[in-house]
Amino acid sequence: EKGFIFPSDFIPLFEKNGKICQLDLFMFEEVCALLKRWSAEGKNPVPVSVNLSRQHFQSSRCLEPFIETADKYGVAHEMIEFELTESIFFDYGQINRVKDVIRQMHEQRFRCSLDDFGSGFSSLGLLKEFDVDVLKLDRLFFLDMYSEKAKDVIACLIDLAKRLHVKTVAEGIEDSRQLEYLRSLHCDMVQGYVFSRPLPVQEYEGWIS
Repeated sequence: EKGFIFPSDFIPLFEKNGKICQLDLFMFEEVCALLKRWSAEGKNPVPVSVNLSRQHFQSSRCLEPFIETADKYGVAHEMIEFELTESIFFDYGQINRVKDVIRQMHEQRFRCSLDDFGSGFSSLGLLKEFDVDVLKLDRLFFLDMYSEKAKDVIACLIDLAKRLHVKTVAEGIEDSRQLEYLRSLHCDMVQGYVFSRPLPVQEYEGWIS
């Protein structure tokens, strides 16, 4: 009835009514089905990132339904990356549980990323305490990235990530000038309109080919 609804509008509703974990599992199964179809069609599947709400971490066994779903579809675990937002890491009552679940992810060969790094009250201590594989730098870093101070901050974060053996992804990149600067810093990956807007699966398949 309403057409497209932005995630920023409906995600808080799902978090409030307790349905966000069901939504995460539904999306995860959709991803697994897609990866299985790509393999069956002889296409080269690409790794896909899926969000994981903080509400999952209320249980130390929260990864089990994801493992079962991936195995049901015969999807290699390394093809899936869990995106964790900063808010997960600031719930001090469950820090050890988060560490344990990340350890389980790595044991199962899943990858995990720290999403929107820098969008809130980021603590560099997160990088010391939590063994994430990927650091996704929030688009706020790149809205006005051409002052010397801004460029120094970006360069330092990318260098720090390399020292920690963590991959970097720059979010919200929209023009070739930004792209070339990040390439000069050896940022591992960028996402944003410089390549494409977000696409439904069918349109993505046409675009990538």
